[in-house]
Amino acid sequence: MLTPTLVDLFTHADITPRIYSLGRRVVPCAIEHFRAFETQQMAWPQPWQSQAQVALVFTPAATGEPIIWCLALPLDEQSMLVPALRDGFLEQLMSTFQRQPDGSLALDSAAETLKDVAIALQPNDLTRALLHARIAHDLELPPSHYYDDARAYYLNDDSSQAWQALGLQGIADLVVRKTDDDERRLARRLAQLPDQALVALCDCLVHAPIQQEALLDAMMAQHEAVPTPHPRYQPVMGAILASPLEQAGSWLDNLLQHSLETTALATIAARGWHHLEHEQRSIDYLVSISQLEAHDFRVLVQDLTRIPRLRLPMIMAMKQASPGSALWQQIDAIQREQHG
Repeated sequence: MLTPTLVDLFTHADITPRIYSLGRRVVPCAIEHFRAFETQQMAWPQPWQSQAQVALVFTPAATGEPIIWCLALPLDEQSMLVPALRDGFLEQLMSTFQRQPDGSLALDSAAETLKDVAIALQPNDLTRALLHARIAHDLELPPSHYYDDARAYYLNDDSSQAWQALGLQGIADLVVRKTDDDERRLARRLAQLPDQALVALCDCLVHAPIQQEALLDAMMAQHEAVPTPHPRYQPVMGAILASPLEQAGSWLDNLLQHSLETTALATIAARGWHHLEHEQRSIDYLVSISQLEAHDFRVLVQDLTRIPRLRLPMIMAMKQASPGSALWQQIDAIQREQHG
């Protein structure tokens, strides 16, 4: 009988993978949560592009080198697994697994299967760097050889080091391993960083959010200091919004009182979605995006309502739209289209 889930297959083979969520953030995912998702008992908490983007990480004792499988599992409108492609992948895995002399399953024999399946995912360079940084940290392995130079450059003002030589991997290692003191040192360094070095740092901080007010204050100062089209503007905004600190939520409140471009509103949905789990803030955001073209409005609403913890708050906020308002008209147009 076909093993019903990936987790069951690996459990049967006495293999325990580490699982990471990719997409919105590169973060660990408890195997119990992934099992519940696979058995359609829970929705995927951080959908991205209508997918559950995940990495399965195996650490064979023989080599010590992690084997990484990256998958993009399709989701329905409520971010529940659509199992057909997963089931097809399982069938292929079952047919390609080979037994080792000791009776265990050989993971490398199944690796070729990933090249031929629709759910295989090729992460971009940033995601890959952050994933490797997380894996090394979680397995208590040393960081990449770029790490020390990244620390020297970003934390110690080592002007002898050209930032281009750091490597994205070094910056990812730094951000994943940063301490509270590291964040305070980063805060003092931000204003001195060239644009590209700051942008690379911010792109990584989205996945390992700011915890210290000093660094958040410094980021806000950077955002205030540059005009909208500046290269720093959107990345700094993303790093601020990713922070769980309520100070970031208050900053968003102020931001929503101004007219924002589509890219800024999309950044809020992509990086600051957790701050929209707030009655007035969710309404203010919907009012802001109601000024966009109908297509852009629908894309952003769909993106947010697919996040399980935001689905109900966003629906409740939309029900509060004033009749005749731009928000009411956008919602009415969607409803009329759905009902023919």
